[in-house]
Amino acid sequence: MAVSPLRKFIEQIETNGALYRISAPVNPVLEIATITDRISKKLHGGKALLFEHPMGSHIQIATNLFGSADRVCQALGITSLNELTIRLSSLLSLIPKLDFNSLDRQISVLPEFSGFTPSTSGESDPALTQMHSPNIHDFPFLQCWPGDGAAEGFPRYITLPQVITVDPNSGMQNCGIYRVQIRGEREVAIQWKAGSGAARHADLFRRAKEKMPVAIVLGGDPAVLFSAMFPLPGDVDEIIFAGFLRGTPLDTALCRSIPIRIPTGAELVIEGYVEPDETVTEGPFGNHTGFYTPAAPASLMRVSAISCRHDAIIPATVVGPPPMEDCWMAQAWERLLLAFLQKLVPSIKDIHFPMEWVFHQSAIITLEIRQPGMVRSISSQLWALPWFKSAKILLFVTVESGVKELPMAAWRFINVTDFSNDIYYDKATGRVAIDATGNLNIGTELKTSALSAEIVASRWKEYGLA
Repeated sequence: MAVSPLRKFIEQIETNGALYRISAPVNPVLEIATITDRISKKLHGGKALLFEHPMGSHIQIATNLFGSADRVCQALGITSLNELTIRLSSLLSLIPKLDFNSLDRQISVLPEFSGFTPSTSGESDPALTQMHSPNIHDFPFLQCWPGDGAAEGFPRYITLPQVITVDPNSGMQNCGIYRVQIRGEREVAIQWKAGSGAARHADLFRRAKEKMPVAIVLGGDPAVLFSAMFPLPGDVDEIIFAGFLRGTPLDTALCRSIPIRIPTGAELVIEGYVEPDETVTEGPFGNHTGFYTPAAPASLMRVSAISCRHDAIIPATVVGPPPMEDCWMAQAWERLLLAFLQKLVPSIKDIHFPMEWVFHQSAIITLEIRQPGMVRSISSQLWALPWFKSAKILLFVTVESGVKELPMAAWRFINVTDFSNDIYYDKATGRVAIDATGNLNIGTELKTSALSAEIVASRWKEYGLA
């Protein structure tokens, strides 16, 4: 049997010295998450973790797999995250006049994108064995925080699921990452994100009073996981986009009990149906804010089949106060988003999501030129996009300032912002845009002497400085 894509990736990062193997028995209830949290807080994200003997199961668990910039690049087969901007910019350059409202269709009809449509086998993935008596409790899913699932006493979650749903009318599939709570041997609760593709599909099935097929995929090609995480525009097919990221079309196979196609190479696949209007209370759930997301209604899925590899490794993540693994994964989206923004708003030179802000859609935005009033105009354009609709803070700087990270951005903001004119507050939503470009004449800016810098650079070794 061929080595799975996830196992290949784990072998690769282990060869590079970026993996800890933990052979001691470790409890999936809180203990694994606590270890992962501590490692994630290390410089540059810490190493990936492979728990070889989770208590109560023979299945291994891997966490923090993508918890560094280097490992994100390795997962996507690139040497620099900037390659993502270059590749997507090249694709978008083929669209003469980009229209955000039809951007998904504009992208999908391009041969340079549709050429990555996956091949489809008429059979199930032969590397997966179907369980005769499906039981989710056979797998060591995590409880990450003490109050998780406390509303109804179900604390364990699947934290890196690729959830695949299908539009009942068009047959188009969607792949996204949603919270999946374990509720029994053959029941899970799924918390769709409002406005997501899966939420739209669920609404269509609900209106038709039909049960909705759902596949929960764990493992496989990391490019699919990243595509599922990205808030791609409209109905762009995530599996085709994963092929675009990978540079080659992926293979898909049929599920065993539901009419859905899944990428081959998965570690574990859970299939089932969501009944229309059947909900349960899911949560609370520990979140990146440092607080619990309150309990709320969620769809109940009844499991119809479970298939897994004989040597399955379950990928999992822990969500909490930054820095965490998901912050590093979001850097890939940051680079792709830059390509979209530069096409939509050409004066934007760069964008940076500080780890402390990223999940609030808040960013430091670098502008190519500096003109009075342009920040107000650009912030209005960005707030109209779904990517920034709930952005709490947009901080604008210039290329000349050299500002890229949050500490320098904070320094720039406090020194050049005119608090009476340069802060734009949207009363309706509470959003704030800050013009830290230094539009007003506040004096002569400090600049290092070019000649002095050249001399120092040429004599650095002579100084005996490290």
